[in-house]
Amino acid sequence: MSTERARFGKVRDRVMESDWVRLLLSPGLGIGWVLLFLFLPMTVIVVISFSIPGDFGNVIYEFTLANYERFWEADVYKNIIFESLVYGVVVTLLSLPLGYTVGYFLGRSKTDWKWVLLGLVVLQYWVPFIIRTYAWIIVLSNNGVLNQFLLQLGVIGSPLDIMYTDYSMILGLTVSLLPFMILPVYVSVSTIEEDQIHAAKTLGATDFRAFREITLPQSLPGIVSGVLFVFIISAGAFLAPTLLGGPSTRMIAPVIETVFILDFNWPFAAALSLIYFGIIGFLLYLFTRRVDLEEALETGVA
Repeated sequence: MSTERARFGKVRDRVMESDWVRLLLSPGLGIGWVLLFLFLPMTVIVVISFSIPGDFGNVIYEFTLANYERFWEADVYKNIIFESLVYGVVVTLLSLPLGYTVGYFLGRSKTDWKWVLLGLVVLQYWVPFIIRTYAWIIVLSNNGVLNQFLLQLGVIGSPLDIMYTDYSMILGLTVSLLPFMILPVYVSVSTIEEDQIHAAKTLGATDFRAFREITLPQSLPGIVSGVLFVFIISAGAFLAPTLLGGPSTRMIAPVIETVFILDFNWPFAAALSLIYFGIIGFLLYLFTRRVDLEEALETGVA
């Protein structure tokens, strides 16, 4: 037994001395796994997107550009992608002031109830997203909570047609994604030293100027992170436009699902996914260049 343990110890030491093993066990392992689980599925999607659709969802692996030509020749898909991006921008613009206000309050608050309030922010994520989406149907339908409440107050004479419209979808997405804006802002604001704000006010700065010169620049990393999170998730939303949107609501994720599941056209669905992925990546690149993400992060830790 001791001989086997000694032999195992020698093998273990020899393995641990290997440069490749040390590389895999280094912090780069996390990056390696990310590349593996991201690069491999993306590679499969790329290969399928250049293939020919067969019967009943089968894929004929023969190189073709027909899927991308179909997208380029059909304006309907370009319009759907544009509308998806517009919805993402609208939800982000609505979430930004609301999320920043709550995040700023939580970050600057000294109350003992702060952790309870933070718990309430993330409490909705204890409930599956599909259940939270269905809950909006109960709230916004003609016989829902909101209409009944307004009718009881006498504010309206007949129920509002809110459900199954762009407004219900945008409202559902905005409320659901608010924590993605609140939490990054809270983290950034809570790290700002109170002495800096007091020093600015001592030198004659008003509350607004102290906020503009001290708080806002140092909370920029949280704003940028929140904007990225909310925009990416909302622009690619699937459940909200499917369950809350109306006939005129068109977003790319449900369209890809339809092409994939109902039309059994996997290559074209893969091509649509890659095109939208590329557009989102390009827009995020332009955004990070515009706001100078590296400088924003350096400002936040300064």
